[in-house]
Amino acid sequence: MRLTKLNDLVRGREIIDGTWVLGKNHEIRYRRRDGEQEVALKGTLIAAEENALVIQAAERSTDDEILSRTLTLQGRWQADPQNRLTFLVERRSDRQDRLTFSGGWEIGESNEIVYRYEQLQLKTRQRAIQTLSFRGAWDIDDAHQLTYVLDRGSDSAFRFRGTFQTPTVLAKEGAIRYQLGIELEGRRHLQTITLFGKWKLSRDLSLDFEIPYADGSARAITLGATYRINAEDSIQAQLTARNGEPLGMELLFTRDFLKGQGEAFLRLRNSLEEKAVEGGLRFRW
Repeated sequence: MRLTKLNDLVRGREIIDGTWVLGKNHEIRYRRRDGEQEVALKGTLIAAEENALVIQAAERSTDDEILSRTLTLQGRWQADPQNRLTFLVERRSDRQDRLTFSGGWEIGESNEIVYRYEQLQLKTRQRAIQTLSFRGAWDIDDAHQLTYVLDRGSDSAFRFRGTFQTPTVLAKEGAIRYQLGIELEGRRHLQTITLFGKWKLSRDLSLDFEIPYADGSARAITLGATYRINAEDSIQAQLTARNGEPLGMELLFTRDFLKGQGEAFLRLRNSLEEKAVEGGLRFRW
């Protein structure tokens, strides 16, 4: 039992014409295209990779032994219109088999996406919670959607439909919050994604939100901003996307927070002082 480059199942010398499906118990099945819809293979989920889904399948050998094999399905990850995680299995003639993971997902301790699902153990007949973890990096795409990129070269990424939360938050809290609707078991739920990191002011007065990940690396989401002084002698930053359009996010910077950011803070202070003079205002920083 093996797979071709286009994820067709081969048994012996026979290429089995079939379709990949995800069962209710989160098992991966390869179902024949004949009239009986016979299941030619059934496997369990092992891991999610940037362009692949790894499964473990068992088959009976000619001498009646059970053999376990690890198979890797090639494809790409996406989020569907209901913000569910999906895997598109590559097939012949640009055809794809869509596997929709309808369980709940959340953000882990290292800002990674973790998918949790309940699976019935056939031997014990008890249910157990299983997880799939995805390794990637967060970004904000041109459509202002919060995106978890697994592989830029293949467009394997989860682009979530939602909105950034608008209340003013302190930059020192180090968080981005994004609210979206997600369909779970046929019902629509509201879910808030919270990413933790560190806001940094760049020399060109753009803002970097630096996010740490499990491998020890840190990657930044870069955003534009328009600044103004408020009545409490703090600075408000209205965040913008790469094209200059507002994101609906507002950050509040205190003097102590910005003073530790060197030359970038001096540039911002000088810029705001010039605007204050032009507007006949006093700026005490």
